[in-house]
Amino acid sequence: MHVEHCLNPECKRKFEVIEFGHDRPAQPEPRQLVCPYCGHTVYRKTRGAFIVHQLDRMMLRND
Repeated sequence: MHVEHCLNPECKRKFEVIEFGHDRPAQPEPRQLVCPYCGHTVYRKTRGAFIVHQLDRMMLRND
């Protein structure tokens, strides 16, 4: 799990990204990474997939 910032200049909120299946013996392919707040989409190469979640208020407060 890691935290990313939305690249949309009107959003810039933090969200959690979980990447799984990235250890598969396959070529990395572009996969969508969608901000859970504004829907802004970027593409990242991975062998697996991404799960994206909004951060809860407690995590944001401690950051």
